[in-house]
Amino acid sequence: MCFTLSLQVEKHKLEKLLSAKLDNGYHIEPFYFVSAFEYPWVPVKIFENSGYRLIPMQWGLIPHFVKTHYHAQLIRSKTLNARFETLLEKPSFQKAALCYRCIVPASGFFEWQHTGSKKIPWFISLKHDELMLLAGIYSTWTNPETGEILNTFSIITVPANPLLEKIHNTKKRMPAMLQPHQAEAWLDPGLKTSEYAQVIKPIEQDLLTAYTVSPLVSNPNVNRNVPDVLKPYTYPEQTSLF
Repeated sequence: MCFTLSLQVEKHKLEKLLSAKLDNGYHIEPFYFVSAFEYPWVPVKIFENSGYRLIPMQWGLIPHFVKTHYHAQLIRSKTLNARFETLLEKPSFQKAALCYRCIVPASGFFEWQHTGSKKIPWFISLKHDELMLLAGIYSTWTNPETGEILNTFSIITVPANPLLEKIHNTKKRMPAMLQPHQAEAWLDPGLKTSEYAQVIKPIEQDLLTAYTVSPLVSNPNVNRNVPDVLKPYTYPEQTSLF
């Protein structure tokens, strides 16, 4: 699955890399680590009104049909990820998959490898420090009790490629990472559902790099949004994947 992200790109560079401007009044900060279960705000690229926009959205999609704040809080922990194989079947995701597709930028993400009784954290990124373009879907939900408007998103996952099968060796899933031309197609309002599988697929493992990181990243009781979570760390239990 994909429940963590890292994004170390300043606003002006992110706008340039994504060819999209952040709306006036919005501000974003680079981060080393965020957990989906804390429902963080993340910059998300969408196509709207014939142009690209970059909007901070909260992780954990709230479907348009949710009626109360209470039920919104209940469902969002279950919509952090959306499995591609059932994307068009799940009521929570159908409308978003058809009409509200997005790109979630990332420098990389963390995943845990089970080795005996140990869980070893890894950091996965693209080679040459390229920006990851993760396929997502989003929803704009209005709280009927307060009138507050929330933009929320979910990251699409696919079966793991051989590298991620070895790292994420229990669930064997990975986020859907797109090449620039695929990302452009994913945002195209004219994309047909029959063409989704041509765009969303496991990325080739040769495009990725991965290394083990500090056990700090596994401790939810400390501040993990620090540079140290990205430092390489060697575990006696680990075996090389390369």
